[in-house]
Amino acid sequence: MTKPGISIRNLWKAFPDADSKGDVLVAVEDVSLEIGEKEFVCVLGPSGCGKSTLLRVAAGLEKPSLGSVVTQSRPSVVFQEHGVFPWLTVAENVGYPLKLRGMPRAARRERVRELLDLVGLSDFGSYYPAQISGGMRQRTSVARALADDGDALLMDEPFGALDEQTRVALQQELLRIWEQTSKSVMFITHSVDEALTLADRVVVMSRRPGRIVAEIEIPFERPRDIIELRRDPRYGEITYQLWNLLEQDAAGGGGEEAA
Repeated sequence: MTKPGISIRNLWKAFPDADSKGDVLVAVEDVSLEIGEKEFVCVLGPSGCGKSTLLRVAAGLEKPSLGSVVTQSRPSVVFQEHGVFPWLTVAENVGYPLKLRGMPRAARRERVRELLDLVGLSDFGSYYPAQISGGMRQRTSVARALADDGDALLMDEPFGALDEQTRVALQQELLRIWEQTSKSVMFITHSVDEALTLADRVVVMSRRPGRIVAEIEIPFERPRDIIELRRDPRYGEITYQLWNLLEQDAAGGGGEEAA
């Protein structure tokens, strides 16, 4: 692996337990993970396993209880919710981080044009979020994260609320964009198919408290065609392997579900 774009060392994250005085709820337990420059890593696990908490700590939105997180620069983040401002147009949403950085208007307009073209929204820059589809709003979120231009891109189940056809289309779009930008990516998902489709490496987390129980290298060549990928015999084999890991953890009991 190349030098890490994201380095997480012996990370613990606990929250006060609202159901008992003085106790804490451990969401993430002793997690160490390195994501190389230009590496796409999917973190896979059941709902409530702490994977979103892990991403929020990596993004600097939560402080670790113990351990450390180091990123090359301030990362860009995309959440499952579209995270766009309804009172701004698509172009204004994408250009918002550039405006905050004080980029001159002409340069900002040109960069927004490039990003809208990259995510396939060139014809929708003047539209407001309420006037476009959920998939287009999520593309807007991705374009705005790219405008933010961190070396690392952190994505928390960004396609989870979309229908299957839209989700597959955006997965293919994300692969195309990533191949052009080559950022380090941490992508949170509970979908085995999504993890196999996107990742160089899949990190499997246990039920709460979230621990890493396995790391699986994904052998598929790039660039990838999502539909053709499913015809590869290795796809079924690795799907079976990942589901076995998830089933074994569920059968082992685990804790209650958490954030």
